Amino acid sequence: MKNEPDLFSGTLDTGEETRVLFLDTETTGPDPETASVCEIALLLSTYHGFRRDPAADLTLQRLVLPPEPVPPEASAVHHITNCMLEGSPAVSGIADEAAELAGRADLICAHNLPYDLTILARELPGVFGGIGAEKQLDSLRLSKHLWPLIPSHALQALRYRFELDADLKGEAHRAMFDTELVRALVEYITGTGLLNPGSWRELVDYTMSPLEVKIFTFGKYRGKLVEDIAAQDRDYIMWLLKQEWVPQDYPDLYHTILDKTSGRGRAHD
Repeated sequence: MKNEPDLFSGTLDTGEETRVLFLDTETTGPDPETASVCEIALLLSTYHGFRRDPAADLTLQRLVLPPEPVPPEASAVHHITNCMLEGSPAVSGIADEAAELAGRADLICAHNLPYDLTILARELPGVFGGIGAEKQLDSLRLSKHLWPLIPSHALQALRYRFELDADLKGEAHRAMFDTELVRALVEYITGTGLLNPGSWRELVDYTMSPLEVKIFTFGKYRGKLVEDIAAQDRDYIMWLLKQEWVPQDYPDLYHTILDKTSGRGRAHD
């Protein structure tokens, strides 16, 4: 039987008004440093505490003509073809509409938000270029905190695991459907007692707290368990802790290593 959240029985029935901009992009590739937007969806929702006012929703959904053709590998994911994009505006052509919604938002939320935000900050810097960490809510990190042992934190996997799509219409991997799915995930979490944050600010802080990293994703120990390497090669671990790029580029790994070695502060030995 489905555990269906009551969106009007969240952790706070009344409270400060917070406007959350849920978003998703469909793009030309997986690398945020080179990919371009071919579809964007923005959904601005207004909450009083964690109680949403459905009548206040504002949306923007647009196909966008990227500077390069959409490769077939990307079309295989989101089913957006180059023929569909003919006559669509360049991303700069929707800047004013995007700025209208983004300018009203207190928080920005997406699943794997750094991916979307990296692209949008490059393509629409006047709209998304100055969004600080205190305004970013990544539902992927939120999922990893809550359910560290589940096999997949992909948005579509969470959709089926928690039956988040009962009231949604559209197709997976299209921008507005996935945007609404992100909102459904966040509201499932805040509306079913899985977390009891006192405010959206506390939810962001919780999401940004360090995650435990199980496996190295780079270097000579790529694919190896962090816990094993911490026990087997202390010199390498201590070398990592002294590198400035580790806490900057891999903050979760940095905190995991500190915990595994019980050596907070040893990076400065």
